[in-house]
Amino acid sequence: MTAQADPGADPYVLPLPRPEGPVVLAKWISPGNRHPNSHYQDAFWALGPLIDNPASTRCRIFWRNCPPPLQGQLKLIAWTMINGELRPTYLHDRGVQARARTSAGDMYSTCNEWMRLARWLHQSGVTDLGDCTTERWRSFIGERLAGLSRTTAVIVCGRLTDLWAFDQLSAAPTGIAPPPWQSEGVDDFLPAADGGHVENTTEPLDPQVLGPLLTWSIRFVDDFADDILTAFAERRRLIDLAAAGKATTTTWAALEDLLLPMLRDAKALPASTGKHKASLSRQYLAARTGASVGQIARFALQHNLTALGVVFKGQIQSRIEAMVTVAW
Repeated sequence: MTAQADPGADPYVLPLPRPEGPVVLAKWISPGNRHPNSHYQDAFWALGPLIDNPASTRCRIFWRNCPPPLQGQLKLIAWTMINGELRPTYLHDRGVQARARTSAGDMYSTCNEWMRLARWLHQSGVTDLGDCTTERWRSFIGERLAGLSRTTAVIVCGRLTDLWAFDQLSAAPTGIAPPPWQSEGVDDFLPAADGGHVENTTEPLDPQVLGPLLTWSIRFVDDFADDILTAFAERRRLIDLAAAGKATTTTWAALEDLLLPMLRDAKALPASTGKHKASLSRQYLAARTGASVGQIARFALQHNLTALGVVFKGQIQSRIEAMVTVAW
């Protein structure tokens, strides 16, 4: 451990805590919080004084999970995290989501991550965090991130970096080396990304493929823009007419005059698609006949039109095939 820093010279460096002193300083405890505060020398630290939400889990940091030779150093860094704030210059390099202080739950998870490192170092014969060199960081992170998703690995690296950052803010810094990803960038240390994570692993399209696609896209807009806008306006008109439909004997007769001849002649019925399934287009029929959507549903049930879905599908499929034939 290096010499003690002068807390008065740096507002972000906290003075050394007393063994009988509180784990959570009074400035961070809300007036209405009645959770008991632990003492620095205790075997476990309750983080309840930082938690005001009664539905949140009141977590505790158990120091028995940290090897005794490294326990004192890690305790001081953890106390500094609980009661201190990261420097703005450090946060600036970590993105817009970085915070000077995190939640009690995140502090708990971060301490557990630090203890995992401490156990690994102890098994390697290290009894001082100052002996955690860049080479040891590389060895540990290679084992730690094995089998993790890229998202989880990013979180782990961030918490381990905080160990170095908060050590610099303690009154007696250990001098632990900064993790190599702090200066080299974290990407080379992370697992390879898959299709559901940050990096895009899709092979780029060949220009010989992309060129014709772009040409046809431009041609589609140029050739069909007027028709698309006209169809959109017509769709809005039909929707408004359908919304105004009412169930009367006249509209029932209009449905019979429109649909029954189609059924007798086995013609395709007006159809629409939704969730990859064709069905009777009730809005279109409501706009054509003035009937309400509910009346059309009763008409379809009475004449068993729901069993004729194959007729709708055949109509739509034939129209699609015709459109493709014309386009090419």
